[in-house]
Amino acid sequence: MAAASAAPLAVNGVKKMATTSQAYLESTRVKETKTLISELCRQFYNLGWVSGTGGSITIKVHDDSIPKPHQLIVMSPSGVQKERMVPEDMYVLSPSGSILSSPVSKPYPHKPPKCSDCAPLFLKAYEMRNAGAVIHSHGMESCLVTMINPLSKEFRITHMEMIKGIQGHGYYDELVVPIIENTAHERELTESLAEAMEAYPKTTAVLVRNHGIYVWGDSWISAKTQAECYHYLFDAAIKLHQLGLDWSTPDHGPICNLKGVLCGDGNLNMSIKAGTSISNHEIEPSRRCIVLDIEGTTTPISFVADVLFPYARDNVGRHLSATYETAETQDDITLLCSQVQDDLEQGIVGAVPIPSNDAG
Repeated sequence: MAAASAAPLAVNGVKKMATTSQAYLESTRVKETKTLISELCRQFYNLGWVSGTGGSITIKVHDDSIPKPHQLIVMSPSGVQKERMVPEDMYVLSPSGSILSSPVSKPYPHKPPKCSDCAPLFLKAYEMRNAGAVIHSHGMESCLVTMINPLSKEFRITHMEMIKGIQGHGYYDELVVPIIENTAHERELTESLAEAMEAYPKTTAVLVRNHGIYVWGDSWISAKTQAECYHYLFDAAIKLHQLGLDWSTPDHGPICNLKGVLCGDGNLNMSIKAGTSISNHEIEPSRRCIVLDIEGTTTPISFVADVLFPYARDNVGRHLSATYETAETQDDITLLCSQVQDDLEQGIVGAVPIPSNDAG
């Protein structure tokens, strides 16, 4: 594919323009980067990060003679089977995002080549973080962890060994990953991603609710290592949550959702794993339902007549003798008399009048 002068052409929000020599586009460095991406995508597919043609990866062509902001960008295509990609399927972009080299169309059933829908977001990470590589994963862990509390704008975790694999963090540090809301089209996430990166200058990742995660690093090794650690931590958080444990606290004790409830360590815990935030320090408990047994659900219908009715007949006398003067029992008797009276007025078969208190 010869590089030639051409007018800019918008493709998926990325300007297409040939500006780099053909010799450099066919250089060993560019070919090695293309090969690396195809190999990594096969690995990521086996991890469940890029299945169903989802997810993507981009790596800058490392060249010691060229400052990182000016290095070429190699990017995987969109809408293809990531585990079957070959180096020739990759796009090459200029530092500003102009497409310099495109793959050749393949026969049916392959779709026409298209640059990654993630391109605008990748470019934003390159611009704002001076990254050397960016990975976009649709890993199940990165999706589910954003759904546990639909109102949370952050994922927080601490005291986990794999936190040490995240740039600038240690075991005792709290890892904070911003969560942005998903949109119908990938490119529409660009502004939210940029805002999250600006608001969280230390983060090397941004979660997209119900979608996945973007992870970047100084090099492809850094981005890959951190992506693996992030997915591990998300998986650990989900499993801790399933066990009723709070992943966001140092001791990972029982989850406490009620405002003002003391947890196992004696400290006031304000976890919002399953509650609605009404301020920075108060949690309104989430609504929960208790399903009670209806005859025939967990026991045979005959259980009512064979067990419950005899039990009531055998114990109602003792119960009334012990509690007759209490307000609660008097309220129950009043309600029962009212119900019986209604049955009598409606002519319900089997309804028997209840004698008055002075009937002896």
